Amino acid sequence: MAGLATHLSAGLLGAIIIHFLFYKSKPKLKLWYGLAFIIANILPDLVDFGVLAIKTWNFNPSEIMKNPLFDTLAVFGHTFSNWSIMALVILAIFLFLYEIEKIEKKTLIMVITFIALILLGIFIHLRLDILIIEGSYWI
Repeated sequence: MAGLATHLSAGLLGAIIIHFLFYKSKPKLKLWYGLAFIIANILPDLVDFGVLAIKTWNFNPSEIMKNPLFDTLAVFGHTFSNWSIMALVILAIFLFLYEIEKIEKKTLIMVITFIALILLGIFIHLRLDILIIEGSYWI
């Protein structure tokens, strides 16, 4: 589980940095921003490993990687353009809700911040996979 430890460590470090960057925000909001960043750092692996682990009730990573569905989910979860497209769709929905005056500007700014932090966390996850985990000789 070296990958999980790496991504959780990066997520915690990022959450601490986010805590100091948003020092004027409400305490609960800083906590949610940090949690969004931590979850985003493990989200791509949750898509491929997590979905198959729940589907097969097998939590052994080597067995999960043998599943034929693993490659499809891994490509989907580890492609930044897929995450960007989903973020743009969510952003478009919230912009529409703001335009028809169903949400306030403050809520829209909060959603944009969440989306940006989640995309940043996913981007860092994918870069860490390239730099550390996939370049390692023991995997």
